Amino acid sequence: MMSIMFIPLLAEEMGATYTQVGIIMSVYGACLFISTYIFSKAADVWNIKKLLLVGLACSAVAYFLQIFAYDPLSLALLRGLLGICVGMYPAAFIMHIYGQKRSIGKFSSFGALGWAFGFFGAGLLGDFDLIFLVSSLMVVLSFILAVRMPEVQLDKIKVNYFSLSTIKNNWSIYLPFFIRHTGAVGCWTIFPLYMVSLGADKFWIGLIFAINPVVQFLIMRRLDGWNMELVVKAGYLLSILAFASLVPATIYYHIIPSMFLVALSWSFLFVGSTELLLVRNKDKATSAGYINSVIALSMITGALLGGTLSGMFGFTAVFIVAAGLSLVSLLISLAMA
Repeated sequence: MMSIMFIPLLAEEMGATYTQVGIIMSVYGACLFISTYIFSKAADVWNIKKLLLVGLACSAVAYFLQIFAYDPLSLALLRGLLGICVGMYPAAFIMHIYGQKRSIGKFSSFGALGWAFGFFGAGLLGDFDLIFLVSSLMVVLSFILAVRMPEVQLDKIKVNYFSLSTIKNNWSIYLPFFIRHTGAVGCWTIFPLYMVSLGADKFWIGLIFAINPVVQFLIMRRLDGWNMELVVKAGYLLSILAFASLVPATIYYHIIPSMFLVALSWSFLFVGSTELLLVRNKDKATSAGYINSVIALSMITGALLGGTLSGMFGFTAVFIVAAGLSLVSLLISLAMA
C-alpha cells in the first residue's frame, strides 16, 4: 500500500494525463485479475505454503523494480509485473487462516493495519524511490516470517482452470461487489490528485488515507458471529453515503468524516462477502480467492472510469457516479435476498 498510493502523482510528474493515469492503474488491475484467477484455483490443488512463499519472493523483486520506471509506459509495465506477483498469494493466505480455524475478520483486520502503516509511512517518506525500496524490504520481511509458518493440511480437490461454475454459483455476491468496487477504485485513482487540489501535501495525503484502514482494523475483528448477509447489505448502504459525502469538500480536512464511512463500508463488504463464500462453497480457496479477482477486475474498469470522468467532467463527477454504482449494488443485493 505504500507503493500504490502515490502512483497517480508519480505518473503525473512523468507527464501522464488523467486518462493515462487511469490506464496505468488499470494495467495493474488487469494483471492482478489474471494472476488471482489462476492462483486462487491453484491454492485448492498446490501446497499452500510453497505458493505463499513463491508469491512473496516474486513480489519483493517486483516492488523494487518500480524504482527503474522513467516514463508512463515503463511505469505501466512495471505495475503490471507487480500485479502478476501480488496475485499469487492472497488465496493461499486465506486458506492458511481457514485451515487453522482462525478468524477471517481478524486476519483481514491485520491487512487493514498494514494499509494504515503503508499509507502513513509513504506520506512520511515522500520520495518515490525510497517508498519503493521500503515496500520491497517489507515484503522480504513478510517472506522471512512466512518461512516459519506451520504447514496446513487441507483436502485437495480437482480443479478445472477453465470452469466458470464457481462464478455462476456466486454471482449474487461477486456482481454487486464488482459494481460497487468499480466506483470505489474510480475514486481512489484520482484521490491523491483531488487532495492536492484541496491543498493537501504528501504528509496529509498519507495521514488521511491511513484513517480508512485504521478504522477497518478496529471494525473487522469484531464481525465474527454477525449475520453476514445483513452485514453485506449495510456495507452497500454505507458506501452510498461515503462517496456522496465527498462531493461538498472544499479543503482537504473536510474529507476526514468520509474516510470513517468508507472504512465501515469496506469492512462490512469484504469480511461479509468472504465469510459467505467460505461457508457456501466446497472449492473454498477458489471461491474466496475470487474476491481478489473481482477487486482486480474492478481496478481495470474503475481506474479507466476515474481517469476518464475526471478528465472530462472533474473530480466531483467521479464521486457522484461511485455513489450511484453503490446504489445499484445495494438494489441487486436486496433483490437476491
